[in-house]
Amino acid sequence: MLKSRDNAKAVSVRSQQILLSLAIAALLLVVGYLVGNTRLIHLEQQTVLLENQRESLHERTSRLEYQVNILQVELDIERAATQSLQNELRQAQDENATIRRELAFYQRVVAPDLTADGITIDSMVVSELLASNSYYFRLILLQMERIEQFAQGSIVLTLRGFEGDQRKEYNVFELAGIDESEARFVMNYFSLTEGNFALPDGFIPETLHVQVRSQQGRQTERSYQWRQLFANETLEAPAETPEAPTERINTTNGANDSEDKG
Repeated sequence: MLKSRDNAKAVSVRSQQILLSLAIAALLLVVGYLVGNTRLIHLEQQTVLLENQRESLHERTSRLEYQVNILQVELDIERAATQSLQNELRQAQDENATIRRELAFYQRVVAPDLTADGITIDSMVVSELLASNSYYFRLILLQMERIEQFAQGSIVLTLRGFEGDQRKEYNVFELAGIDESEARFVMNYFSLTEGNFALPDGFIPETLHVQVRSQQGRQTERSYQWRQLFANETLEAPAETPEAPTERINTTNGANDSEDKG
């Protein structure tokens, strides 16, 4: 009888252990399912998010590619326009060179005194500086004939006017502190001479006389009315005065001037 009770008790304990194991297994299965399902939902959400980002990046890339294409077309148009302008500029330069050669020829025939061995006065400009009674001047000479050798010569700038009741004249280079050696030029195509000077107290200028003498001895002269020389603006004094001569393309004509026969 006692043995039967022990067997029944053992069977009961074993049954409880089996039920407990099944319960734990079921619980683990449920927990695993829930965790897996949650992970799956998270991955699906991540997939949707990444897909949205991919589509957004694709749209942005498409817009950027469209903008690049538009800019490329505009760049091609600008390049074509620039090339056209460069061609027109070269054509204009060629025409200008032809006109200058023709002008030089006619000047030698009709008015030889306007040039000194192919050198002519292109422009003469004076600008008032901020400092009292001080001025900046710029003289550009032009080589009318294209030759292999450099053109050489000298320049004299003379201010003429009144000091009180007396007629007076001054050398502009002396007023500017430019020595005689710097008043010479060696050029090919163009020559620029410039500097700053101050008028003597009481001196009232009327004309500025420009005389250019070539190395061969021929000369050209031109006289300018003082007030006709001025540029429209008042300038600050340059920090440095560039050396003259220098080769610089500048075809700006000077103010209205009168020409004196040399």
